[in-house]
Amino acid sequence: MGTRAWFRVHSFTGVITGLMLFVVCWSGTFATVSHEIDWLLTPERRATVQPEPASWGEIHAAALAAATDAEVRSLHAPLYANATYTAWIARDDDSSRRLFIDPYTARVTGERSGFDVARFFRSFHMNLFMPGSWGYYIVGATGITMLISMLAALFLYKRWWTRFFRFKSGSGRAFFSELHKTAGLWSLWFVLLIGVTGVWYLIEIAARDLTGESINFRPPPAFDVAKGATPLDELVASVREARPTLDIRMIGWPDEDQPQSNTLYFDGQDRHLLVRNRANKLYVAEHDGSIVFDQAASDLSLYWRWIDTVDPLHFGDFAGLTTKLIWFLFGLLLSGLILTGTYLHAKRLAAASGSARRHRWPGTLLAVAVTMAIILSTVYFGLVEARDYYGIAVDGAMRFPDLAPGVSAFLIAWIALTLGVIALWCCLLIRPSLVSTASRANAQISTIPQSGKPLQKPPRSRRV
Repeated sequence: MGTRAWFRVHSFTGVITGLMLFVVCWSGTFATVSHEIDWLLTPERRATVQPEPASWGEIHAAALAAATDAEVRSLHAPLYANATYTAWIARDDDSSRRLFIDPYTARVTGERSGFDVARFFRSFHMNLFMPGSWGYYIVGATGITMLISMLAALFLYKRWWTRFFRFKSGSGRAFFSELHKTAGLWSLWFVLLIGVTGVWYLIEIAARDLTGESINFRPPPAFDVAKGATPLDELVASVREARPTLDIRMIGWPDEDQPQSNTLYFDGQDRHLLVRNRANKLYVAEHDGSIVFDQAASDLSLYWRWIDTVDPLHFGDFAGLTTKLIWFLFGLLLSGLILTGTYLHAKRLAAASGSARRHRWPGTLLAVAVTMAIILSTVYFGLVEARDYYGIAVDGAMRFPDLAPGVSAFLIAWIALTLGVIALWCCLLIRPSLVSTASRANAQISTIPQSGKPLQKPPRSRRV
């Protein structure tokens, strides 16, 4: 394929799937730091660091005392020293709630619904709030187009490996073109990483739908253990004796009808690189604290190790806030790449002849229409998910989940900003002449001096 053909491939993927790709990348960018946003916007999640932390048993006791009409389903350790524990509780009306518990005083600081910034971005970025598998396929397909666009750009941009530190300054289209190329080069590793892991998520969902079984989760064997009520701190002590280096991040209570009933689930980090918490997990018998199942990340096969590595690579949460911020910044850069690509395409459309512009019009219009239909459907399905899954039953009716005022304001502002960018995107593609009109207006403004009078052109010299 020649340069022109690769350019068409790069431009085609950017125009046909660019808007959806932007939505996915833009939401994923904020998903990487969504827990930190929740901490900033929800006062109940914040704690004052003190010398001595409370034990898991004290945290559990506080949750039980605050939720006398509910069951405690799981406890989650705080991400940072100045954050609270989270206890998931389930009531008889099938509503799920979060309790926030101070990690030092074991005092319940507040209660909220399960819907928050982290849940919003996780569901939106994962499947666009859509029921079934359609949302997963749409999001996963953007990973394919991302890789195709990257590959086409490498063939299009000759000797790209020598151009990392070259930037030809200019104005207008020349500036944005150079910015697009340079930012793309510095984002290559990130685009490749996000594209590969995104395609892997697509493979996982396709395999599940085709075989009826999950290929990314291997359940432990069934346990036949007696019932019991050993204090939680004693069970924690058993886990720490078996795995002294394990940093416990979550404790879960299985349902009575599950094969692992009468056991407690523990997971966390144990000095293994690039694995999610569940790569290290234990099941402990409640009646005597014996370890009935113990899995370490170092014992996993290469395949299962990869399964538990995909999430940390995709979201950049394997080294705390530092890597999260790196992923966030490159996510913004990737989103900007998509926008500058759209601007450059609109400039080319504005400069094209009438026949060439009409030739490109049907595909562009169809892409915008299909993408807008998908985005509008996410609004509806998002409202349904927030109402039905995270809502609170009140007199037989459902109402929307209660959110901290800061969380509500942030989500509204983010949605408004995103819709504004989408509207501008559609205007540029449908009416590319807006770009040339704005450019001409800027050029005219630059010729007007501060006195307000237009500059006069010098008279042209005549040939003698």
